[in-house]
Amino acid sequence: MRRRSTRRRKWIAGGVLLLPVALGFIPGLPHPCIDFFLWWVPTPPRVEVVAPVPGAQRVLVIAPHPDDEVLALGGTIAQLREGGHQVLVVFLTNGDANQAAKKLFTLNPLRRAEDYRALGYRRQKEAMAALRVLGVPKNAVIFLGYPDQGLTALATRNWQRENPYTSPYTRANYPFYSNSFNRSALYCGEDLVADLVTILRRFSPTVIYFPHPEDGHPDHRAAVGLVLAALLTGEAEEQPELRLYVVHAPSWPAPRRLAMELALTVPAALDQWEWSSLELTEGLIERKLTAIRAYSSQRITNGRFLASFVRVNELYATSTASTLPMALPAPGR
Repeated sequence: MRRRSTRRRKWIAGGVLLLPVALGFIPGLPHPCIDFFLWWVPTPPRVEVVAPVPGAQRVLVIAPHPDDEVLALGGTIAQLREGGHQVLVVFLTNGDANQAAKKLFTLNPLRRAEDYRALGYRRQKEAMAALRVLGVPKNAVIFLGYPDQGLTALATRNWQRENPYTSPYTRANYPFYSNSFNRSALYCGEDLVADLVTILRRFSPTVIYFPHPEDGHPDHRAAVGLVLAALLTGEAEEQPELRLYVVHAPSWPAPRRLAMELALTVPAALDQWEWSSLELTEGLIERKLTAIRAYSSQRITNGRFLASFVRVNELYATSTASTLPMALPAPGR
């Protein structure tokens, strides 16, 4: 009797463990474990560009992926909002090509488009939760919906609408998300730049934060060229101040752990640039940590890296469109 009971428990345990794998083989069904902890959170709405408030500092934060804005600028965003300034956050992609998170949640090695699309929606929900902590209203968050891990292609070989890029992860060649800013766009450099030009014209930012041209991530470096193209294409009455942030650099930040008492130092490979440091209060540091924790899908796979950005300061370099390096990934035909 005892042996039979033990065997039954083993079968039950095995079935429970195999269930997530089995669910991943149902055609067309996004794996439920991807969105399990956020199923009750509504998908963020599609919003128009907020109207600029006269007399206020208008800050545009451009992030290649959801979490870049909090890692690099969480304290900065919270401080700006406390000061009554306008902050508009624009995500170029939804981070829907994170293979580690997808495999962990699904226990399925297959590259299923529906799983990566579900992961993109989850990243959106996490972003909204994080930005709510920092005081950013939901009508000041725009998701463009372009392909994660595909921005370099858009900035180079897939520049024209006649030759759109198809994501090997979501299998899409257009911003298919229900809340994408421009669902009539295609995955090409022309359309991404056009969307940025529209946002720049309507919001008229006084300050723009976007990635550093020597950031270690290809999407971040490509984003610089795309933003630069939009700045040079648009006809802004007032030239905004450009502030460059870094997220990926060799052996940085160090140490790779939560060390809230330490300061972020300039990455060794980028010390030739002129950097500014914003000192954060204890309250801002705590809010940044809470915002980072909202990115649960990223914390599970890369938690120590995310935590290492919670320090007593944040860094940025200043530049102008005309002085940025010419070796940037630039749109080409």
